[in-house]
Amino acid sequence: MRTLGTHMLTQPIVLDTRTADGEVREEELKPAGFCVVLRRPKAKDMKVFDDHGDRGIAAVMALLQRISNLDGIEVENLDKDDLEVLGNLASGERLNGLKTGETA
Repeated sequence: MRTLGTHMLTQPIVLDTRTADGEVREEELKPAGFCVVLRRPKAKDMKVFDDHGDRGIAAVMALLQRISNLDGIEVENLDKDDLEVLGNLASGERLNGLKTGETA
């Protein structure tokens, strides 16, 4: 696997659930310090940006689900700071547009 990079979570990934009586329970899915590994995206992975249009955060989350060792529920419950770091690492210069070569 060609690795794009890694990031150690600064915050745990916590899933909040509500019991029938209204009590909120927290379940730790991944601890702070867990190493998230990102593989280099392939062209088919980058299509998530087309699928989500101008919904950038949704596109980054979909990309992370495809190229990281986190599953969907874990990505959805990332702390915002960890999401920002992972999103920047995963998307790189992609959000600035693809390089198309020199002008004629």
